[in-house]
Amino acid sequence: MEKKYKVLIIEDDELIRSIYSENLRLDQEIQVDLAIDGLDGFNKIQLNKYDLIFSGIQMPNKTGFELYQDLQISPDLAKIPFVIFSHLGRLDDIQKARDLNIQHFIIRGNVTPNQVSIKIKEILLSNNDLSLQIDKRYKILIVEDDPEIRTIYIDRFGQHKSLIIDSAIDGLDGFNKIQQNTYDLIFSGIQMPNKTGFELYQEVQNLETKKNTPIVLFSHWGRLEDIEYAKNLGVKHLIVRGTNSPNDILNQILDILNVRDKIYKLKLKKDSSDYYRFLESFLGDEPVEYQNQDIIPIQVTLNHNVKPYTFLIELDSYNK
Repeated sequence: MEKKYKVLIIEDDELIRSIYSENLRLDQEIQVDLAIDGLDGFNKIQLNKYDLIFSGIQMPNKTGFELYQDLQISPDLAKIPFVIFSHLGRLDDIQKARDLNIQHFIIRGNVTPNQVSIKIKEILLSNNDLSLQIDKRYKILIVEDDPEIRTIYIDRFGQHKSLIIDSAIDGLDGFNKIQQNTYDLIFSGIQMPNKTGFELYQEVQNLETKKNTPIVLFSHWGRLEDIEYAKNLGVKHLIVRGTNSPNDILNQILDILNVRDKIYKLKLKKDSSDYYRFLESFLGDEPVEYQNQDIIPIQVTLNHNVKPYTFLIELDSYNK
């Protein structure tokens, strides 16, 4: 019997309430209940068991933030995944959600109702299956000289429970912090005083222990010369800020963090039918160095950055 998820949508605007409820009900595994404001929602939560609460912010009788705070008083109600959505993504709303430790914050204008439904289903599935819950935390360095832009990304990225955020005010400050700390990803602007994003990228590539750290450069206007220069430098991740919302950029960052090149260790035994076939195809007709080994150590790297996906195969002890 398939799992049925019960979701409560709380929103005082009838049209908005209808749009999200109709979209969610397209999924046969989701049962939708509705509340017209925060107080109505709170009363229904006390009387029913919900798998997720999807709530607006500004509502009569009780705001979404007030509702969230009321639920935290009860240990059982505090465990229910709470998704709050903002009409305009105001910075004070984002900061308030962060202060309250709200894990799921959606800016309505940046995503379609269908994308919201997909996100809600992902949260439901991850909350239901403990095997999908990942405790891995990623440390990100945001490098940007404009304090307003830097704050926007610090706030947006910082809302995600798996991200730990550090920041730098320009390329030189960023490079100093990269030398002193270990980061899982560097997110940097391009035009900055003291050291540009391109210069930062090049200098990090010269650091043996840091060169494999993913670096995401973001351009303000997507100038063709920036795109071409990034390509010539071998930059894998360039994001044009004007055509991507902070939500879109966060999702791309998470994709990069979660989809790393995977390395597999294989061993071919001498009595395997593929032993000599591999030697001949990989090393040529006279693979003298390895032909008498009982086991050939092989390393296979799955490269997710090259589409279609490519595999790099090399002898694990080739450079010994």
